[in-house]
This record gives sequence, C-alpha cells and structure tokens, in this order.
Amino acid sequence: PTLLGFMIAPLVWSVPEALVTAELGSAFPEASGGVAWVEEAFGKRAGFIMGYFTWVGGATDNAIYPALFLDYLLQVISPSEGGETSDDGMGQMTRFILLSSMSIVLAVINFMGLDVVGNMSIVICIISMSPFILLTILGMPKVDPSRWMQTPEDDIDLDDDSLGSHGWLPLANLGGVVWRPFLNNLFWNLNSFDSAANFAGEVENPGVVFPKAMFMSIYMVVLCYFLPLLVAIGASNSTQSDWVDGYFATICSDVVGPWLGDWTVFAAGISNIALFLSEMSSDAFQLMGMAERSLLPNVLTTKSQFGTPTYGIMIGTVVIVFFSIADFSALVELLNFNYSIALLMEYAAFIKLRISRDDVLRPYRVPLNTFGCILFVTPPVVMIVFLMMLASYMTFIYGFVSFLFGIFVYKMQSCGKDGKCCEYAIVPDVIQPRVQVEIAPDLTGSLV
Repeated sequence: PTLLGFMIAPLVWSVPEALVTAELGSAFPEASGGVAWVEEAFGKRAGFIMGYFTWVGGATDNAIYPALFLDYLLQVISPSEGGETSDDGMGQMTRFILLSSMSIVLAVINFMGLDVVGNMSIVICIISMSPFILLTILGMPKVDPSRWMQTPEDDIDLDDDSLGSHGWLPLANLGGVVWRPFLNNLFWNLNSFDSAANFAGEVENPGVVFPKAMFMSIYMVVLCYFLPLLVAIGASNSTQSDWVDGYFATICSDVVGPWLGDWTVFAAGISNIALFLSEMSSDAFQLMGMAERSLLPNVLTTKSQFGTPTYGIMIGTVVIVFFSIADFSALVELLNFNYSIALLMEYAAFIKLRISRDDVLRPYRVPLNTFGCILFVTPPVVMIVFLMMLASYMTFIYGFVSFLFGIFVYKMQSCGKDGKCCEYAIVPDVIQPRVQVEIAPDLTGSLV
C-alpha cells in the first residue's frame, strides 16, 4: 500500500496542484499567492478567509520542524534503545527554551533575505538527500522484488494512535491499513506546491521560470520519495510494525552500514531547518501580499533592508514559539483540515477564473478547455473531501472554531477600515490583464 500510495497519490494530488499553481502563479505573480486567485474569483471576503486558513495552517505547521530537529539531535547525541529519542531527562521548560531559541535564530536568518535562505536551503537539500541517494545506489543490488508484494498486517493496535479517534466515517482500519493517518501523511508529504506562488513576484520572468520550477518540483518530489522506499522495502526484512518514526535510519544501517544510519539521522535533522526557512518565508510573504491587496493593514508591507517582510516574520515567529511544544501526530490532521479548505477554494478559483477572467494573460496555460479543467480537478477535490470526512470530531470542531475566528478577524478588519484605525493599501477592484512578452513552453506533455 505504501508503494502504491506514493505512485498514485502524486497523480491525484501533486500534479493538479502544481499545474494549477503554474498557470495562476505566472498569471498573478504576487506575494499573496493563492489569495490573489481566490479574491479575483470570489471577492475580498473569500480571499481573506482562504489566506487566513493557509497562513494559520502554515504557521502552526512550522512549529513542528524545530521540535523534529531537536528530536533528531538528541538521537545523535544520546540515542536510547530501539533508536528512539531520549529526552526523558529534559523538562518542559528546558525544551521550550531550546525550541524557542532555535526558532528565533532561524527567524533571524529568514530576516536576512531570500538569497541567504535560498543558498542555505540548497546546501541543506544536498546534505539531506545524500543518504537516500546512497541508499538507492548501494542498496539496489540487495533488492528482492518479492518483498514489494507484502500485504499489511490485519491486527493493528490503534490504542496509541492519536489519529484513530472517532469521526464521521468509521474507516479506521481496513485491510490492515490505518487509513486516516496513512492518507493524512500522504497528503502532508505530497502537497503545498501552491506555497511557491508566494515567491512568483520575486522571480525574474515568472512566466517562463515559474512553470519550469513547478514541473521540476513534481519530478523531484515523486522520485525522492518513491525510489528510496522501493529500495528500503525491497532490500530489508522489515515488517509493517517496524516502521516507526526514524526507522529509515535503521534501514540504512542494516542495508548499507551503521555510518549511513548515523548520517541519515543527521541529514533528516537538518532537513527540518530548510523546511522551516522555506515555510516561514512563504507565510511572511503571503501576509505582505494580503496587505498589498488591502486585506490586512498596510504596516505588513514593510520590508527590511534585505527585502524581507519584517512584521510577517515577527508574527510568524510568535505563533511558532507559542506552538513549539505541540505534538506532531495530533497536529498533522488539524493542519491538513485547514489546508484542505484553502486548497478547495483555490481549485474553485481556477475554474471560475477560466470562465470570468479569461482576459488575463496566462504565460503558462493548462492545455485543457474549461470542461476539461473541471474533470482535471475533480479527482483531487473528491479525495480532499474524503480526507476531510475521515477526520475526527475534534478536528471538525477545531475547523469550525477556526472558521468563526477568521470571520471575526475579517469583521474587525472592516471595522478598522471604517474607523480609519489602521492604514490600508488602495488597490483597484479588478486587476487589469498583464502584458507578458515571453510565454512558457508547453511542458505538460513531458510530464505525462
């Protein structure tokens, strides 16, 4: 099921989202990203709600990465039996101080500009991918293809699974697969292509560069997940119950050697730094873009001497510090729920803009007519709705409360504008079609 999941899920989730982002990101190269698409399609209120859900999900999700980095670091410094992290002797206050300090230091790096973040992320990407590349190359001769056909175990204990609580659909364990966390983790790992749209305005010639970047991202995401998994499952005698957090390091030790296992732990740890930096940049630029569209106070358009959104980074850091000791497994479903709402709004905006704003020049255009586009986004929409229906009752309550709070914030924004409490940017009601000289080549055929 895991191999099938990483073969099928990218076609259902990753490809449609990346192509929609390539079209609308190059048509609206703004820091607000998907907010611009939804606002142009459905108005300011819808744009604000979509941006609110995206930012809340991204900011709270970003609190996970310092915690994961600390766990990996502790595993290297003081590993316990079984390869699990050993932090029993660390008090909650000590952990909070370490995570908060780490978040603030990384926020300062983010403040220093996209060039610093980009260069640092490239170096970290090379380091973090190196053990999986080595595993794929060195472990390939040891692969037994029959191991790829292993079926899941039917007797799975859900007592310790925080995602196994009751929800609308009682589909917790079917065919040996715990579907709720399985689909949530696939969704979490294979999405967020739309966050790249927040940087489209910072890219030279986005009409050509941006679509190419989206297509390269699809290739890299699919290959970097699928090939190491193919070798890890085929070259080891692992069972379903063995696959716990950090088990890839054990696989690398068994298949290649202990040195690669240690390198995997180190690489996985620092990869969270790159994830943190890119997520924080995306969230901060989104707030700046929303302010440029008069959805937030104009003060959020303030840039540092390095060209980064000063107050966007500060607000994000505060939220990250607040959630820095949150539990990973409990947050994944909550964050996916919020993000799913925003993603459904983006798909709806994609169709609506094809109908109502066909005058906007699209340097890259998904090579389908309107009806074809509807069929194109139907599978991801159906799967996203199904994923949301799998959520627990607590997640639905969380989503409903988040929605009410978003409406409250929007109303406060309206009162602030009417009372002139804050200064807001003045923008036209409708963005005029852009003039774009260079048109991106049709890369869709190469992807297929």
